Amino acid sequence: MKRNYYYIILLALTFAFSSCKKMLEEDAQNFVSPEQFYKNEAQCIAALNGCHNPLNSIFNQGLLLSIEGISDLAFLGNLNNETRFELSPSNPGMGKGLWTSAYQGVMYCNAAIEGIKKSPVAEDRKPALIAEAVTLRALYYYVLTCTFGDVPFYTEDVANLATLEQVNALGRMSAKDTRNFLIKDLQTYVSALPKMRTSQVPNNRISSSMAYMLIAKMAMWEKDYVTALDALKEIRTIYGQLAQYPLTDTYFRNKNTPESIFEVQFTWTLTGLKKTSNVACYFTPPRTTNTSTYNGVNIPELGDKANPFTSLTPSEYFMDLYDVWDPRRNMILAYSYNGQSFSRPLANNGTGKPWMGPKFWFPGMDNIADGNNQKVFRFADALLMMAECANELDDVPLAMSSINEIKRRASVSSSATINLELTTYPGKTEFLEEVKAERARELMGEYGRKWDLVRWGTWYQSILNTVANEFVDIKDNVRPYHEYYPIPDNEILRSDGKLHNNAYR
Repeated sequence: MKRNYYYIILLALTFAFSSCKKMLEEDAQNFVSPEQFYKNEAQCIAALNGCHNPLNSIFNQGLLLSIEGISDLAFLGNLNNETRFELSPSNPGMGKGLWTSAYQGVMYCNAAIEGIKKSPVAEDRKPALIAEAVTLRALYYYVLTCTFGDVPFYTEDVANLATLEQVNALGRMSAKDTRNFLIKDLQTYVSALPKMRTSQVPNNRISSSMAYMLIAKMAMWEKDYVTALDALKEIRTIYGQLAQYPLTDTYFRNKNTPESIFEVQFTWTLTGLKKTSNVACYFTPPRTTNTSTYNGVNIPELGDKANPFTSLTPSEYFMDLYDVWDPRRNMILAYSYNGQSFSRPLANNGTGKPWMGPKFWFPGMDNIADGNNQKVFRFADALLMMAECANELDDVPLAMSSINEIKRRASVSSSATINLELTTYPGKTEFLEEVKAERARELMGEYGRKWDLVRWGTWYQSILNTVANEFVDIKDNVRPYHEYYPIPDNEILRSDGKLHNNAYR
């Protein structure tokens, strides 16, 4: 019966909005209608499974490079147009695929919500099922608003041509209004989700911590620190103390660990169905042909079949953020491995750049494919958000304890005797700067850096002050409007003038 959610799949085959018109006009006798589906809880769960599917097409190398690979922390020094800021509505880079996949996800969720509401499933079971779809819909819109700013917003089930035409007529809705709607929506349904760590939920399905995380993320965009902090405190009650979670669990290869709040699931088996990404190949040193030697260092666990692309290059600013004994430094930046130095850092009398580190590598990578999960939200992120919110609300004790929890884990995990904790409160402005730096040290590569910089209002100047000084193409091409991606031209044309890219004119 898993294939019976074909009704939803039919909608997903449409490209965003208006391209689905032809599909809806064709003879649908071979498809399952909503009236024929959602007859029991198993079918509702199958529909929810479908709501997850577009995530694999979103949280991949394209999005990661756009958020982490052209930030103040790193750059990709090759001829990739996107990472050189050669973007336009006619050449929107990864934005084209993200727009399509995210709105497919929205359509999946809208259909599932409506179908579950009308289903004969027991009324006391419906809220939990609806809550999962509501949370996933919020995630899709969160990604859309962070990437494009103001975007079309709708919650209707596109089950007929009339509704489709209404959706096609939508213009950009303010990101503020979108976020405020979604926050209230999540607050309505969050209590129906399991109040436990995501790793404790069967099959790593959506937990209340994921909904609370999205509430906090979106509230912080709108500087609603009270709402954000309330949500983060709920996460804190679920996850407890950070010290119980090993720092090594932050490696992408370590899947669905207890600290994780949300991971996009990728699979890797020698036989059977695979869902792979190409993220690791942008974070792995180059390999010598027919060997397991990577830039002069033998790494047997990585195998001899990997074909890494040009690796991200960390910025001088990012490199300087780490204490030399901070264990996260050697997890995220690879100067050496197992006591052997890579050739690249030894260049120029030992002043060469390190590679990106083993946090992102995938043992046994096959050509450019890896099976790492993509870590989107984890508890350390929530604690740093809590520190920022508390600082904005002048709760100095909470701000200090929250950031020091992150620093303490790193200190304890170090091979040397160090104390990275703040001993005194440096002042409100200075503390925020330390939060920004700590988010870089802890969370680099976890789908957040550019969005943080845009949220803080510092993205453009941060780029000019860091990577633009190291890669001339960025310096020549970057413009303030690049903080958001352009809506693809084909979507502008389909909207009959309802959508626009005024910032790119």
